[in-house]
Amino acid sequence: MSRHDPNGRDDSVKRSNDSVERRDDSDEPRGDPDGRFAQSRREFVATTAGVSLGAAGAIGAAGTAGATSGDTLTIVHDTHFHGRFEDAADPEKNVARYHTMVDALRDEHENAIFLGIGDDLAPSLLGLEFQGEHVIPALNYMEPAAIGVGNHEFDFGADVAIERFEESTFPWVVANLLTDEGEPIPGTERWTTIAVGDVTVGVFGLGTDNFHAITDYPDDWQVLDTIEAAEAAVDALRNDEGADFVVGALHLSTGRQREVADAVDGLDAIVGSHSGTLFEEPEVRGDGTVLSEFDDEFDHLGRLTFDVASGELVDWERVDFYNGEFEDPPSDHENHRPVDVHDVEEDEFLREHADEWIADLEERLGRPFFESAVELDATFDTNYARESRWGNLMTDVMREVGGDELDVDVAIQNAGGIRSNATYGPGEITGLDVMNVLPFPNEIEVVEVTGEVLSRYLEDVTRPLSDGSTFGAQPAIQVSGLQYEWRGHDGESELLSAFVGGEPLAADDTYLVASNDFEIGRSILGEEGEIVVHSGQYLGPFVLDRLEERGTVDPEIEGRILRVDEDVGEHREVVRRRGETLLRFPVPEGAEAIEGVETFYALAEDYERLEPASVSVEGDDLWIGFRTSDLQPLVAGDDDLDLRVFGGFDPDEEYYDYRDDGELMELPVAATWDYFKLKATVDTTDPSLRPD
Repeated sequence: MSRHDPNGRDDSVKRSNDSVERRDDSDEPRGDPDGRFAQSRREFVATTAGVSLGAAGAIGAAGTAGATSGDTLTIVHDTHFHGRFEDAADPEKNVARYHTMVDALRDEHENAIFLGIGDDLAPSLLGLEFQGEHVIPALNYMEPAAIGVGNHEFDFGADVAIERFEESTFPWVVANLLTDEGEPIPGTERWTTIAVGDVTVGVFGLGTDNFHAITDYPDDWQVLDTIEAAEAAVDALRNDEGADFVVGALHLSTGRQREVADAVDGLDAIVGSHSGTLFEEPEVRGDGTVLSEFDDEFDHLGRLTFDVASGELVDWERVDFYNGEFEDPPSDHENHRPVDVHDVEEDEFLREHADEWIADLEERLGRPFFESAVELDATFDTNYARESRWGNLMTDVMREVGGDELDVDVAIQNAGGIRSNATYGPGEITGLDVMNVLPFPNEIEVVEVTGEVLSRYLEDVTRPLSDGSTFGAQPAIQVSGLQYEWRGHDGESELLSAFVGGEPLAADDTYLVASNDFEIGRSILGEEGEIVVHSGQYLGPFVLDRLEERGTVDPEIEGRILRVDEDVGEHREVVRRRGETLLRFPVPEGAEAIEGVETFYALAEDYERLEPASVSVEGDDLWIGFRTSDLQPLVAGDDDLDLRVFGGFDPDEEYYDYRDDGELMELPVAATWDYFKLKATVDTTDPSLRPD
């Protein structure tokens, strides 16, 4: 049971959330009270004058070489809707406007097709509630030429996925996923051809290599090697189907897509991805394969125009949607078309369709449930890369699952299960907000594990920095009851120290750990631990109920998850002057410069924090100063105090020598980090730190 996040990150699913009411059954198709799904997209546009034509006039074409003859092909891409009709952070960015723009681009360019790349059924609150049933009529109306299968199509199991595929009036394509009998998944094709003017376009899809690990995909069904499957697809499309142009609507990580592009001959283009990566411009790979990844959901749309005979990209644009009421145009690149969503008319049918499915959820969950005194960050960048206030809040709540009868030591939430990619507050937070953050039907379980197993888990889950890393080093979890130091470099993850409840993690001791059933089931926690509580509580509703009881929340960043890129060891000298105690450490070898004092702090195992008064560098020495009146009482009060100093440094990229396609990578890579972090240890038994 599983799932993934748009940046190539994995999560899970089981079944529909029984604690959220479902609609009453109806004899009519949901969202289609008048039977309008029988009409095609073009027919419906013709009967709703002005819906698309006005918007097309408002958003003129960008670029230099519009299609004028039969020797060009224009591809508009992609979908990746996650079962949403609206952007979680801004409902003005929605499928009704997105479709209007797709239609405008198809009308502006001859020989134009629209391709999707999957992850359209889930994960989201709507996806959880309706298991993708709400999305298919909308996609049918949008008339994509084909959609590549994504992993989230299987969030609710193979039977539901097949049902959705068979409800579709367009082809779903995936070349490397086969049943146990070696047949295409029912309702899908391995590849397909589309007649576009005088051009035959071949389209195939690929699912990510670890499809079994991140989806509810049957264990005995096949996942073929992606490159071998791509070669087979291109060969069949070129030689058997007579395709003039071959494009992959692929659901692979960016790195894997580059490998496919470089390895497979005869492949003209790849659009979309599994990673939710936003390219500045398309890449030309290998023998000329064009790779275009323009993020996901409703923020961007791609348009590529090719010369069919040569396969060359002759024109392209990236449509960047923004809300002009509070956003500036996002880019001034000549091929990026900034589009204020308020200049795009909503497609009437899709607006009505979305409203019908959303309405009952808003009635039950749209009201405020609690208030937050601070901003709660549920973005992917933050929750994968570092400790967050939202992560601390929700994992603290998860430890309450045992009530007064069970003292849960630690709670862990996989970052990929935090899904909305938005921020909330300060102020009122609605039930819809929380359920959009936690949209999966995962139950909270409590497992008993040894400290040795918990240590191995923390290393296993950490994602290290390596050549070609897209997102940098990541802990990839949020935690409660636990403080730990992690390092991830050169493809290896290390746990440097860990404390549970302020005490060192002991290998032979046992601990009660709360997490969701997916994270337990896919990891060493479930493999070597013993489940002691099946709570029957779905994570989203449980967290929402507990936060409603609290009324007002004010979570802090405490120092639970501590990144360490370089450990400079214990202090080598102590100097006192003018009320300050200065500690001397070596400058990290890989440091080009030390960051400012505001990036430094001292932290004890019980989260007690001490801010330094000064940070300076003299040659190879790093001096960190604390007010003596602050430091002495802290070190004098506890002989076993574990006091460490963390701070930022600018990494020397040549020293670390991480490369992407032979070029030095810009460090630290991760979007939420501006620097690497060093760790320095204070020897609190040093007599020179004690009062005279």
